Amino acid sequence: MNYKYFAFISYSHSDMRFARWLQGKLEGYKLPTRPVRVNNEIKHGCRYLQPVFRDQTDMNSGVLDEELQKNLESSKYLVLLCSKSSAASTWVNGEVQSFIDMGRFANIIPVLIPSPGVPETELFPAALREYSRMHGKELRGINIAEGREKAFIQVVTRMLGLDFDELWQRYRRARRQRIAAITAFSVVAALCAYTFALPVKLDVNVLPEPSQLPVGEELHLTVDGAEYTVPVNEPHVAGISVPGYRRLGRIDVSLSSQFFTSVDTSVATGFGLRRQLALDLRRDDSFALYAGVVYTDDMEPLEGVAVSVADCTVATDSDGRFAITLPLAEQRAEQCITLTRSGYRTIVREDESPSGDLRFILHKD
Repeated sequence: MNYKYFAFISYSHSDMRFARWLQGKLEGYKLPTRPVRVNNEIKHGCRYLQPVFRDQTDMNSGVLDEELQKNLESSKYLVLLCSKSSAASTWVNGEVQSFIDMGRFANIIPVLIPSPGVPETELFPAALREYSRMHGKELRGINIAEGREKAFIQVVTRMLGLDFDELWQRYRRARRQRIAAITAFSVVAALCAYTFALPVKLDVNVLPEPSQLPVGEELHLTVDGAEYTVPVNEPHVAGISVPGYRRLGRIDVSLSSQFFTSVDTSVATGFGLRRQLALDLRRDDSFALYAGVVYTDDMEPLEGVAVSVADCTVATDSDGRFAITLPLAEQRAEQCITLTRSGYRTIVREDESPSGDLRFILHKD
């Protein structure tokens, strides 16, 4: 016979919570695809135990209406929640009696919901107890107090005639695998949220090369396309927010300021929530170079002129040219420059500024 429902859950409405739980478990349970051994015989079970009918009406009459009777007839099994309340329910007793009258006592699966001080035999509806007494049938209920999950698998094995131990072990393995998969997914999801959703806070400290030279007024900092301007005397930017997904690569950082060599680099943010970044800012040659040409009165290049700046002295070449590059420790905004050559008047300038295009004329004595 083809049944519309795999099972009909009969229960007292005071046991609604258990009925909903059992219906959800039965309809959501997916049987193993591999065959199951029952008493040395291989059986291939159904894939799903659905649909499962659960009456949601609340009738006081003990007489079943026509629609409910059809649903009972269309159900292969009657899963009976046996409790103190259902044992006293004429409605539940009527459903049980109807199933017995159809000659399907063997397809009734009692699930016991114990109550303190109430014997198990008194949890069964009167119709079931009477049939058992008259026909010498043992009443065997599945005790939900021994564990809901275990009771659920016992219901499944009774429905399908499968071996409980084998199906229970499979169920436990599958459950452990599900828990492991959910845990792994949760860990990965948390790591992804941490890694890619939460921004990185970047603190940038600029370390200008120490010297006695003038500094510009501002530092121009660019981090991952965002621009910042900070005073040279307070070269620090805190809490620059970088999107979390940028952890996958490197972010571009550039820094520039007057009298310093520009910095262009890329850095990895790492996987923390905050990153400290130090940028060394080196001096350029703004104050290092003294270079130019020395001429005679006739504007002819003058060779052999001794040019001195700080402790450095060079001589002009045949084109009258000279070049002095001072180390950082000797650099100043203004220097004393001295030009001497035999037969020519000495030039001494106390406040010459660095330049690569200096011009001097030496006059004859």
